[in-house]
Amino acid sequence: MTDDFDEPLEGDIGPASAAEHTRGGTDPRTGTGTGTANGREALRDAGAVSEAEELRRYEREREERRRRTNAVSGRVALAAVALFLAFLAYDSAATAVEARRRDDPWIYPPAVVAGICLAGLAVLAAWTLRRRRR
Repeated sequence: MTDDFDEPLEGDIGPASAAEHTRGGTDPRTGTGTGTANGREALRDAGAVSEAEELRRYEREREERRRRTNAVSGRVALAAVALFLAFLAYDSAATAVEARRRDDPWIYPPAVVAGICLAGLAVLAAWTLRRRRR
C-alpha cells in the first residue's frame, strides 16, 4: 500500500477510482479533509476535458462540411439527370417529327420514348419541389 492517500490503490481502475480521488474526503491518518486531486491531476483532467470538447467540436464541423458537400453533389447529379432527360425527350420528339414527315412509324419508338422522358422529368421536378418545401 502507498503512503499517498490522494493516489488510487494499485489495481484500482475505471471511473469510480478516478472519481474517488477528485471528490475529496478525509485523510485516515489525520482526520482532515484531503480536498480535490492535486494540481497536476486537475490540470490534466481540465486538459483532457478541453481536448475532448475540441474533438467533439471538430467532429461537428466535419459533419456539417460533409452534409454541405453531399447536398451540393446531390444538386449537381439532379441537374445532370434533368439535362439528360430533357435532351433525350428533345431528341426523341425531333425523331418522331422527322419520322412522321417521311411516313414512317413515329408513335411507338420515338414518341413513346419522348413521353417516358418527359414523364421522368416531371417526376424529378415534382420530387425536387416537394423536397425544397420541407
